[in-house]
Amino acid sequence: MNFNNIKQLREENELTQKEMAEKLNTTRSAYSLWELGKNIIPLPKLLELSNMFKISMDYLCGLSTVKDIKCSHPNIDKKSIGKKLLQTRKKLKLTQEKIAKKFNTTHSAISAYENGITLIPTIFLIEFSKISNKSIDWFCSDKINE
Repeated sequence: MNFNNIKQLREENELTQKEMAEKLNTTRSAYSLWELGKNIIPLPKLLELSNMFKISMDYLCGLSTVKDIKCSHPNIDKKSIGKKLLQTRKKLKLTQEKIAKKFNTTHSAISAYENGITLIPTIFLIEFSKISNKSIDWFCSDKINE
């Protein structure tokens, strides 16, 4: 994963990894691994970072060169994200089984994401954004249609 923009954001704001970790209420080592792309930043922390600096989640994940947030996303709503995942998957005419196979997970996991039972992991949302040509910001926003 390419999270170079997280490091760039930190450096632009003249913050240390320790200061950034404190802002995100995590450890410096956890933050460092996100910045290096060795671990995937959890979706709630990605949203927090996006809101804190008013930067698009797509930009932070390296999916876009556009920094500006186009959608508001005050908090993570598993049910809203799930509805958008379901709506988008159906528009793409993909089954839960096909998505599960692509993400190397189970049909029941995809069902849990779509039903808002479980929050989709950031890595799956990034991949779903890529195949659907939909923004992570849109999936996490309070906007219904794009």
